[in-house]
Amino acid sequence: MGLGIVSPDGQSSPKIDLDLAKQNIDLLELMHEKTKGNRTPEEDRLIEQLLFQTRLKYVEVTRQPQS
Repeated sequence: MGLGIVSPDGQSSPKIDLDLAKQNIDLLELMHEKTKGNRTPEEDRLIEQLLFQTRLKYVEVTRQPQS
């Protein structure tokens, strides 16, 4: 949500909201820090992949020309 991949209600067309996307990335980072040492290796990989992919998509969207 926020990156134009998924619509918030699942029915309308997805919209880009960079503030919402940044907030979601910040929340993932907070969860990553606060749960350190309490995750399984699988959970570590999952949250790190989510952070990487979400950050990468954020950069891609911010570099696209705005229409």
